[in-house]
Amino acid sequence: MKNQLQVLQNMRKKNEVILKAKEVCANALTCIESIDDYNFLMGTEGTVAKSFFSAFYQDFNWIGRYPRTKIDPINATLDVGYTILFNFVEVFIRMFGFDPYIGVYHRLWFKRKSLVCDLMEPFRVLIDVQVRKSLNLGQIKAEDFQIIKNEYVLKIAKYPDYAAIFYQALVERKMDFFKYVQSYYRAFMSDGQKKFQAFDV
Repeated sequence: MKNQLQVLQNMRKKNEVILKAKEVCANALTCIESIDDYNFLMGTEGTVAKSFFSAFYQDFNWIGRYPRTKIDPINATLDVGYTILFNFVEVFIRMFGFDPYIGVYHRLWFKRKSLVCDLMEPFRVLIDVQVRKSLNLGQIKAEDFQIIKNEYVLKIAKYPDYAAIFYQALVERKMDFFKYVQSYYRAFMSDGQKKFQAFDV
């Protein structure tokens, strides 16, 4: 949420939608420490995400975020980017010897690598920003996709191009990933005596 707010603050465009999204993020950050109900916490995250995406992609006929349903090229591209991010984060988690299936915020669930889901969260904005940048540069186009069973699916021939877009963005920040997981490891091994340094975009 903090990184989503920062990304919105970095935008040159200032309008009512962006101002509202910034307000939603700021209000959530103010009250989050006092939330003691898991479902309410998830609901807060969902509200912030909805507001963020609506503001951040407002210039691209944004419909809404529908994970894994691929209702349009942007949602499909975000899924590609988040999948690459997921795999990227998992490498660092395994490097430090963590079990990727046992998470904190994302609870233990059948075949889900919950810790990876946890630790990739603050880095999601890197994908969001790259998608917006690539849309502006014309690197992401509707014709790069085919519609299969009412879902936009990236054409196989375009896989390398899209992978390169996201890997380049992530590799540039590889030391941030390393230091972030290293900090988590040190806090974990010290039973909380050492402070966990969160990632700031």
